[in-house]
Amino acid sequence: MLKDRRIIQDSARRIAAAANRMVDAYSVAQVEHEPEFTGEMLGRMKEAIHGYRTKGVRWTAKVLTSQGPAAQEKEFGADFMGVLEFDLPEYSVKKGFLAQAKRIERGKPVTAGEWDRMAQQCKRMLSITPESFVFIYARAGIIVVPALAIVSATARGNPHEFYSRTVLRFYQDHFECSVGDMALSSADLATMERLKVRKALYLSASQTQQARQTTLF
Repeated sequence: MLKDRRIIQDSARRIAAAANRMVDAYSVAQVEHEPEFTGEMLGRMKEAIHGYRTKGVRWTAKVLTSQGPAAQEKEFGADFMGVLEFDLPEYSVKKGFLAQAKRIERGKPVTAGEWDRMAQQCKRMLSITPESFVFIYARAGIIVVPALAIVSATARGNPHEFYSRTVLRFYQDHFECSVGDMALSSADLATMERLKVRKALYLSASQTQQARQTTLF
């Protein structure tokens, strides 16, 4: 893992702040539907981190959208995938995760149909990777619930009652070693089509030229 934890903390805070600004937009009804929320959130995350420099590390980011035939009508296996690449002297890894997005308020009953659909989507993601999650959007904030928690539940419930992480904690874990599957190391359109992923957020961190020169000399 990275020797300097400040890189993880500072970078994860930028990602989380971008997501939290989306909650503000959602709260005033500027964004209502899950796909629209997800696309806007990923775009804001990209803008927040792209070009960011901290402690000798420079970030790049891009968002990709499925462009296959009848992309609007086809069934997607995941709403988005996150792919992370670290190319640093002390830490080199490519890994990713899959995610579904759901708009569910705390304390709101979840219908049998909603639950069954969410559970089936989680099962599809888990058939690809154990690193599968559900991002729950609510006016109180965004929480991240493991897909395994949903499919393991013996009774239908509100996901806010399950074990969850904040976006900040989730991305801190993702930037360290505890979240991510090395089998999901590509965010190109061909991979998205194969996995039936709607969108992808690709993040890459590399050593800045100045830090590289300091290391050499």
